[in-house]
Amino acid sequence: GSGSSGRSIPSHEVMERFTGGRMSFGYHGRMLQDLSAAELAHQEQAENEHILVVNAEVARLQKQQEHHEAQRRDLVRERLRRRFTASPFGRLNADMILPFLHARETLRWFAASPAAAAQLCWQSPGCRVSHIRGIAASLTPTTASSLVKGLHWPALQSLEIDLDSPGWVQVLKALNIGGNAGKDEAGTVEGAVPQRQPVLSSLQGFSVFFPVERPSLASLERWRLVEPMLMKFGGLLAAAPLQELVLTDLRSAAIFTTALHACRRHLRVCRASFIGPESRREPLQLPADGLAALECLMVRHRDFCGQRASRQGRMCVEAGPLLSCLRSVRRPERLRVLALAGIRINGSKEETAALLRALHSFPGIAVVALRFSVPSTFGTLLPPRTLIGLRCAWPKVGHFAIADMSLHGFDYWPEQMTDFHQLYPHGKVPEPFEVFRNEFDRVLAAEYGTTAETQWTSLERHQHLFWAEVAAWLPQMPRNEVGRRTAELFPSGL
Repeated sequence: GSGSSGRSIPSHEVMERFTGGRMSFGYHGRMLQDLSAAELAHQEQAENEHILVVNAEVARLQKQQEHHEAQRRDLVRERLRRRFTASPFGRLNADMILPFLHARETLRWFAASPAAAAQLCWQSPGCRVSHIRGIAASLTPTTASSLVKGLHWPALQSLEIDLDSPGWVQVLKALNIGGNAGKDEAGTVEGAVPQRQPVLSSLQGFSVFFPVERPSLASLERWRLVEPMLMKFGGLLAAAPLQELVLTDLRSAAIFTTALHACRRHLRVCRASFIGPESRREPLQLPADGLAALECLMVRHRDFCGQRASRQGRMCVEAGPLLSCLRSVRRPERLRVLALAGIRINGSKEETAALLRALHSFPGIAVVALRFSVPSTFGTLLPPRTLIGLRCAWPKVGHFAIADMSLHGFDYWPEQMTDFHQLYPHGKVPEPFEVFRNEFDRVLAAEYGTTAETQWTSLERHQHLFWAEVAAWLPQMPRNEVGRRTAELFPSGL
């Protein structure tokens, strides 16, 4: 096309003149004057497209740079980890997390000063480690003694003792808290550890795991070897602000009792499981002065598969101490889990009735599982209105089941017990009275001599609304299991 001020210049010629870099500024201005309005618009659009292409390329290169920077940081972290592992202390421990390991600034400083990591691997007051997750299985008595002496125990924040690893047995012996158990090995080590005990002044999480095996004499002897050492180590928890205690598949309740009494002031979460008949010989002992910070108490007992048919009794806990613990809780609304699975609550009628009435004070409960020793517990101890009021005190409980001597409540459908379609085959949102009848019909008929219909008509309006909300919630609840649900409510690295 022709321009209004002279001849037009083809667009390819314009681009050649722009990109040649040999034209003067004045010539460039005169050339623009020769372009028509349409050509100017066309060239402007072309330049916009070039800018978009260049910007996309710049963004791609920036992402590529960030990717290589991340790889470089991973390489630096791995190099420092290997340097630490090769240090005298690092060779002793299989898996330790340093508090500065993921700090970018520290890693850059290490990269600038390669000697820094080696200097921090062994400091004069002891190696400062925040978390110990495992100990090498090949640990010898000599190296175990060096570990105990070199570790700065007040810096430790969490500790996991996995007794499946022989290395932990050597460490417990080297601590000189196992009595005669360690004389045959640890006692012969040159430069034995001083009698001064570790101070766990920063420990907030403590876990003990004993490997699950079929009942055997060897497994029982192994437990009898480590139990005295664990009990004495548990006594050290008195100096710790321990908030979480996790005990898995232990063979007796002694370490549970020792640890619970030692850390009763700060303990928030207690998850414990026991296995085998030895663990139910003695009742669980709860602290007489309570657990003031308690938010989760989950204790489970089970027998080995071959022993279930011959089970003659249950692990038990006394109602009086349990009631004292519940009354001592400073923030009742924070108690979310109260589950004693496979455990019977022993007590007189008066103690059990007081315990049941005290449960009204915990509106935050989402998981509850309790079994009592008083025959026909609820019909004997509580009027029906009080029992129904107890149910209404737990708005976070969806599925609720009550039997002759037990009650269970969950904010999920328990996998091993029932599901929504089993209770409500129609698959629709149930009616409020339908939910109430499923929860109370059996206990009302067996222990109170009345019916769910009679009790429903005597309820107040706000109670009808309570079951209407539960009915709307039930179809949406997921399936779950008490251990997994507790881990979801109280996330933990243990």
